Amino acid sequence: MLTVQDLTYQKDDKKIFSNLGFSVGINSAMIITGRNGCGKSSLLKILAGISKPNSGKILWGGEDVENFRDDFNGDSQFLGHKNFLKPELTVLENLRFYAQLADTEMALQSSLNFFDLLEISDTKIKNLSAGWQKRIMLAKLLCCPTTIWFLDEPSNNLDKEGRKKLHGLIESRISDDGLVILTTHDEIFFDLGPRLNLEDFQ
Repeated sequence: MLTVQDLTYQKDDKKIFSNLGFSVGINSAMIITGRNGCGKSSLLKILAGISKPNSGKILWGGEDVENFRDDFNGDSQFLGHKNFLKPELTVLENLRFYAQLADTEMALQSSLNFFDLLEISDTKIKNLSAGWQKRIMLAKLLCCPTTIWFLDEPSNNLDKEGRKKLHGLIESRISDDGLVILTTHDEIFFDLGPRLNLEDFQ
């Protein structure tokens, strides 16, 4: 169970959200909604340990994640707006790099297959559209398996087929003892779990 207790975040003397609290367990997803600028990306970065809140706690299994942040991060993935891909490397070289770091090279082929990347596996990232680059970023979720996914607007730049694949991928992660927290304006994902409107905590 992931529990957020009385989380408050302030940036440049402006309160972004305050007294935020919720709990969500494995085999489920939570959809974070709200207008642009209400703190959705900031919340995911706090959960992933990239940013720090001004106050409040994040618990995993009842224990403060800051007591075991490295282990928590090792079993979670954050996918944000920033592209982690190296433009001079090929699709395969990029994904292989991360799979080797995670010691999960056995999952590399299935990740390429799932997002239809085999035919472009030898293409350099810089020669691909934003939509294909997003598929490659999402393929990292498969080639480096973790229990928890933090996904910030993951369907941006995806076509209809790509969005359907992503929806199915999240469903599979949930059913296989996983937890997914995502921000999105895309209603196709609203059926995956309960929604939390961050504007309610401003």
